[in-house]
Amino acid sequence: MSHVEPLSIEETDAAKADIEQLASATGFVANSMLLLARRPEIARAVLGLIRAVVRNPDGKVDPALRWMVAHVTSRANGCTYCSAHTFKNGADNGVPDDKLAAIWEFETSPVFSDAERAALRVAVTGGQCPAYATEEDMAELRRHFSEEQIVEIGAVIALFGFNNRWNAFMATDLEPEVTEFIAGKSLSKEQTN
Repeated sequence: MSHVEPLSIEETDAAKADIEQLASATGFVANSMLLLARRPEIARAVLGLIRAVVRNPDGKVDPALRWMVAHVTSRANGCTYCSAHTFKNGADNGVPDDKLAAIWEFETSPVFSDAERAALRVAVTGGQCPAYATEEDMAELRRHFSEEQIVEIGAVIALFGFNNRWNAFMATDLEPEVTEFIAGKSLSKEQTN
């Protein structure tokens, strides 16, 4: 149970349009946004960042890879809420089932490209502690991605650094739609945590 009572969508006047816009993309209202709506200016700012970083159709990084980076970052951070959300969002944004099933074996699984491995490797280190990304990790990232793409990958990691800390701190409850999706994939808790 969340440490703070989320508002209902009807109570989110100042952030309602932004929250509903996110809900139209995901198919449900996110409890994390209903918690943030107690401070609508923060909710609107976070939702603006979400739109710019992971929901931007003009992004330079493939949406599937953005969501895989978000998922690995969330798992590295230990955020159950965001791990489940990014897993579902990955599936909704083109990550194939074989990659979802093998996401934590990205270093050795043949379903991942060298470019994906490089991005997911920095998602692990960046998710744990940004200073853990080595020069070698960054050099490998530069071999596969432009500077604009590296900035975007870094922005995904940083965005989920905030989201992971926010939702873990608040003990945000998972929505039924996400829980049902995870159950439908027959995943163990370890695959999303």
